Amino acid sequence: MERILTAELLDDDRGTREEIEQSLDDLWRINRWLGGVRSNLHLLNRVFERTGQDRLRILDVGAGDARLATRLEKELRDRGLGVEFTVLDRRLSHLRNGHRNGWGLPAAVADVLHLPFRENSFDVVLCNLLFHHFSGERAQVLLQRLASVAGRAVIINDLERNVLPYLFIRVAYPFARSRVTRYDGPASVRQAYTPDELRELATHAGFQDFDVVRLVPFRLGLTLWNSSSGARP
Repeated sequence: MERILTAELLDDDRGTREEIEQSLDDLWRINRWLGGVRSNLHLLNRVFERTGQDRLRILDVGAGDARLATRLEKELRDRGLGVEFTVLDRRLSHLRNGHRNGWGLPAAVADVLHLPFRENSFDVVLCNLLFHHFSGERAQVLLQRLASVAGRAVIINDLERNVLPYLFIRVAYPFARSRVTRYDGPASVRQAYTPDELRELATHAGFQDFDVVRLVPFRLGLTLWNSSSGARP
């Protein structure tokens, strides 16, 4: 399946307020019921296990309305793990939608390529369903920028480009109620990556200690490990 780049509507809030809020609701349903929560917990647990830490400061970039980060924080704390989430999105309207719905995590508004944080400000940087918006050199720069503020690891959790999720999201009305999502969903799958493409990007960006795993359903996890963090091999 050929990778096709497409500007997505939600990125620039190209829709009515109701359509944007519906699209953020759609994204939460996708993360809740189609593996987003489960796959991110799996990737975060690997960081706890590899580093031997029981407390992590986590930055979620491209967090939307922060419902995913809020759920992840609760799930990890319920397991007895110490986590402190901060969320970042370049759209204040997305974060405000979260606050209207009661999601009250510390938040920042900024472009992900110009993060307003010092080096190693967090232990982990999480990037969920955002990386497919970046290509070529910009994708490599993004990985480097995320790694600069992550003392332990960068986690990229995104779609895997495949015809099955492409066809599914085109007809799965419960997960695409907004006109914005019905346009963005198929576009996201078409510009997502394959495992080999993620490995190539990480290598070209200068990373040596990383791994790529397939996640259910049709997601990919790329973890960049900070070799100077004292992580166990």
